[in-house]
Amino acid sequence: MTKIKICGMRRKEDIEAVNQYHPDACGFILSKPFKRYVPEEQLKQLKALLDPEIFAFGVFVNEPVETILSCYRKSLINGVQLHGDEDESFIAFIKKEEPQMPVMKAFIIQSEDDIDKAMTCSADLVLLDAGRGSGETFSWNLLKHMNRPYVLAGGLNSENVQHAINTLHPYGIDTSSGVETEGFKDSEKIRLFIERAREGKTI
Repeated sequence: MTKIKICGMRRKEDIEAVNQYHPDACGFILSKPFKRYVPEEQLKQLKALLDPEIFAFGVFVNEPVETILSCYRKSLINGVQLHGDEDESFIAFIKKEEPQMPVMKAFIIQSEDDIDKAMTCSADLVLLDAGRGSGETFSWNLLKHMNRPYVLAGGLNSENVQHAINTLHPYGIDTSSGVETEGFKDSEKIRLFIERAREGKTI
């Protein structure tokens, strides 16, 4: 079964929606100046409301490693998604300090070189995206040589998620803007996205 992650949690209503429809994971943006950024105190409140069976990723873009480790040690996140320019030494340091914390590294896919970098990355999992919250897909043809499990992101919504799963067979799928209306999470869109991803329903 393809894993489902809903990213960009920032309101109590967002947590209520994922608690109801139960994706495998959700994500909290913990770096400025992104519009879905949540400060630590807000993260603490939202995490307390989240069903503990839903895995909580903290999404960081070029943050100090101490900030990441602090969030994990305070039990505010279950794992980390690195969405910036973090390199292999950065990942190695995190794994040395907290070997139990899952690390997912995001790659913006524009060419086969980006696929090659993702394939050799030492992170536990890689996420392939078109950009940082761009809401657009990248050329899936670039994935023909991808030889490791990956999370597919970028432009996924209820209209194309089943095609993506059936065509590419990713380990997981990730969406944020694809389940929003006017910039905020939409409970009905979350329901439809998860339903179609899990049950194979199409329009």
